[in-house]
Amino acid sequence: MTAKAARRRLPPAERRVMILDEALRLFAERHYSIVTVRDIAQVCDMNVGLLYHYFDSKDDLVRRALEHAIQQLTLGYEARRTDQPDPLAEILAWLETHIEIAPTLVRMVKLMADYASSGMQDEVLDALIAGFYRSEKELLEDALQRGIAAGLFRPHDISRTARRIGLMLDGIFFASTSRGDNRVSQDIRDLADVVPGWIGATAAAPQAS
Repeated sequence: MTAKAARRRLPPAERRVMILDEALRLFAERHYSIVTVRDIAQVCDMNVGLLYHYFDSKDDLVRRALEHAIQQLTLGYEARRTDQPDPLAEILAWLETHIEIAPTLVRMVKLMADYASSGMQDEVLDALIAGFYRSEKELLEDALQRGIAAGLFRPHDISRTARRIGLMLDGIFFASTSRGDNRVSQDIRDLADVVPGWIGATAAAPQAS
């Protein structure tokens, strides 16, 4: 959604999403610490007072923008997961969802990296980031555990494998930002190709496409 959409008198819920999308984009293009509420209002084609009707402060916007990105990933995965018949397919659905919303996730990772290197502390941001990685760990470990229990995967260190997948995903997005080579989708597909070998998968499942 573009800033021009604001001129169409969007319903409040749609306007709020538009603001979050534009804020996340600005936070990723610059360092979030130098982006102002006025900058965000300008790209959304609204006055600052109206923006404050939706968000209490810039800090609130930063938190909600990160939360918005995480929710898109979570909802996208849940939509795919309902159609997946087995643990390997669930893991691959997690990877495929990253491909589907890659531009948003590139911005999310940039925001998290800038926050981590800023030396600032925000309890809400810390909780959001920790919660995101905890949820990913639990999701992957649960699928891996069920796969082993069903005899679909060979026995292995579940925690180590889940962390390995998560670190590889992080690395793909950080590399995209630092190299500027726009290879996120292909790199995640390559990861999807090697994951079955890591876990010794013995049953076929649709891979990320």
